[in-house]
Amino acid sequence: MTKLRQEMDSFEFLRLQDEPCRHFSERKIHQLLMHNILAFMGCLERFYLAWASNGSMVEQPRKQLFTAEGLKGDLRVMPCVINRFEGALIKAVKVIGTNEEERLVTDKISVGKALLVDSTDNFVKGIFDVCALSSFRTAAISALAFKHSMPVTGMRVGIVGGGRVGFYTAKILSSWLGVEALSVADTDTGRVLELRKILDPVVVHPSTLPEICNECDALFLSTNASSPLFDSAHAGSVNFISSVGADADNLSELDASLLEGRTLLSESRQNIAFGDMHRWQADGLLDEEQIVELREVIGKSAISAQPVLFISTGTAVQDALVCNFLYDLA
Repeated sequence: MTKLRQEMDSFEFLRLQDEPCRHFSERKIHQLLMHNILAFMGCLERFYLAWASNGSMVEQPRKQLFTAEGLKGDLRVMPCVINRFEGALIKAVKVIGTNEEERLVTDKISVGKALLVDSTDNFVKGIFDVCALSSFRTAAISALAFKHSMPVTGMRVGIVGGGRVGFYTAKILSSWLGVEALSVADTDTGRVLELRKILDPVVVHPSTLPEICNECDALFLSTNASSPLFDSAHAGSVNFISSVGADADNLSELDASLLEGRTLLSESRQNIAFGDMHRWQADGLLDEEQIVELREVIGKSAISAQPVLFISTGTAVQDALVCNFLYDLA
């Protein structure tokens, strides 16, 4: 009893109190976002409008990426502070791994946690699983770019890649922008048929990439391809192309020929450090000045008479917004 008493006394002496923290599971995140798509997209849009008028509102260092020899995938650390957006000071950091090895966790490419930090005391007040969160915010920024780069009413829309990002893209396009029909292509045709069932009443047409290129005005790519799927010869009448799958140097969705005659749009010029844009930069085909940032065009009329090429590799500010939104909902 004496030893137990000493341990209790020392614990009290050291004042080792617990810190209040909520955990958001994949299922919880998915449910909250699916029930609040319009509210989040409104929040995201207001944020970019606010950021456009106050460039100092965001502190976002470049994401840090770590690899290990002999292992596929990488570890990324993505910090961000948003200063006084709608009265809130938002601090967050995401520690995310690309799980290409899949030894312990299978069928889940994005693993790790996003941390929402208390604005005054700096303890972690929210811990978020990252797979659904990352997929949703990737789809959300792509839809936002689509809305603010050209008139979307009446556009025929195609999605290549029927996985998590493709699903969330379809949900946001239908719920937020009123897209009623989509052409969807995937190497796994069974997945397209599953999407058709769970996206009802949205009309999903199983398709192929060549068919989408010939029939659609807007194309959303969200694949894990390692070589380009799309080039200028196949662009046809496609006026808006979104590529979100090539977020690492071993991945690629677009051929450099697509740079010709298109406005290159991204949510951050920092994205030039990854994927297709990094490759084009290394080949002397692209520099940061050629990239138009989304916050520079938000709320304006069509940014150019040219077709738009939107490329996203993900930024910490998107994660911070989603985490804060979810925390406030809960």
